[in-house]
Amino acid sequence: MTNENNGNAISSDEILGYAQMAETGDYGADCATGRLMADALIKRMADTDGTPALGRLVSEMVKAGRWGAVHIGFFQRLADRSVQELA
Repeated sequence: MTNENNGNAISSDEILGYAQMAETGDYGADCATGRLMADALIKRMADTDGTPALGRLVSEMVKAGRWGAVHIGFFQRLADRSVQELA
């Protein structure tokens, strides 16, 4: 069950902030930024029981039509954390 109706829910504006991650052109730094953003989103989802936010975020990323190092780092961290949880 999610807490989308409470005041701590992950807002649409917050989702857009994650979806519109800015690139600097420095691949390593941008990957690191993406990993940090993933950590922040994972914490927010855990704190708010807001796992549906990930689906909304991916939808917004696809709509934006951009793919770069920030996104790569973001999904790398999600994958790493998922595997760690299962190990």
